[in-house]
Amino acid sequence: MSDAPGLISKDRRPHAQLRACAAAITFLTRIPIGFVPHDATDLAAAATYFPFVGLLVGGAGAIVFALAAMLWPPTLAVILSVAFTVWLTGAFHEDALADALDGFGGGWDRAQVLAIMKDSRVGSYALVGVVLVLGAKIAALRAIFDSAPVDHRFVRAGTLVVGRALVAAHVLGRWSSVALIADHAYVRATALDERSGVGRPFAGAVTRTRLAIATALALLITIAVLERATLAVVIVAGAVVWLAGRYFERRIGGITGDALGAANQLVELAVYLTLAAHRT
Repeated sequence: MSDAPGLISKDRRPHAQLRACAAAITFLTRIPIGFVPHDATDLAAAATYFPFVGLLVGGAGAIVFALAAMLWPPTLAVILSVAFTVWLTGAFHEDALADALDGFGGGWDRAQVLAIMKDSRVGSYALVGVVLVLGAKIAALRAIFDSAPVDHRFVRAGTLVVGRALVAAHVLGRWSSVALIADHAYVRATALDERSGVGRPFAGAVTRTRLAIATALALLITIAVLERATLAVVIVAGAVVWLAGRYFERRIGGITGDALGAANQLVELAVYLTLAAHRT
């Protein structure tokens, strides 16, 4: 995807980048960024900063886990941490996962899949799928905690590895949306209702430059927190994104906001599962 004429010069203005970052945070979380003026026109450039939002959400989850682990058993601390990240994002991606599960699970053709995903009612695929995904996240994070060295620093070491996993997973999960938007058409580009058009501001807006910056940002953060485990995690996350993109293309001819949210959740889970299996 080529950069539009004049787009790069505007994107490079520091104030424009600050507005875009604030728009990304506002769009993906409940965090108020009223001290930086921004509006819907800044959303086109906001995708560049999706990995940074992942850093904020994952970091917040890590802090909650560290504090909760001082008072309660690690399993409960993991549950509280995951619950906090869900609250912090307004269950944005979990809701998208639910809609995608119902749509792709219950729809036989493109029209049916898209129609079901627009329906706000929760079906059996959504209910069972979201419960399983959340349960798998919690179990994987507990396994990551248990993989920490067993010595007098066990609790501190376990807290550290869980915190690192949370940051990496949320960063790569948000990056997955940027990669999919850059590589696939948005199939609801002409939708009229607000719900089905949640990803419309980003359709066609992720240029090669923006994707490269977002990818570099995601890789730098992941390397910083995971070190030697980075390669395995990045390969798995990239494979999940690629497979999800191929699946979305085959079923509906592109992506929707719900498809992006579902991929986000699958990548996050894949990172936890990889780290739970990885031994250094």
